[in-house]
Amino acid sequence: FHRAQMMSWLFWEQYSHEPFIAVRIARLHYRGMSEDELDPALLSKGRRALGVMEMQLTYTDWLVGDSITLADVALVAYTRRAHLGGFNLSEFPAVARWVHRTEMALELDHAGDW
Repeated sequence: FHRAQMMSWLFWEQYSHEPFIAVRIARLHYRGMSEDELDPALLSKGRRALGVMEMQLTYTDWLVGDSITLADVALVAYTRRAHLGGFNLSEFPAVARWVHRTEMALELDHAGDW
């Protein structure tokens, strides 16, 4: 059952998270576009994705089960840099705590920029 849940999060990341958060990061941070040049739906849909994660992570430390899984690894990649796309993780405190927990578990450089 946990494997199925993990797979569900992996598919969700590709279709409900990455298309909004990663695209905003790429366009704002790497292409230097302004907010006015972006589709406003990217922000609202990205915030909705972070809200889905917030709801899950309010009740659990990890996305699936009681330890880190591939779902956490996949979702932390863009979530940890969401601020580069104009998302404020302080509005999603459970997500922010999870990002830190996941970075520590993976020994990622949480002070760096990729």
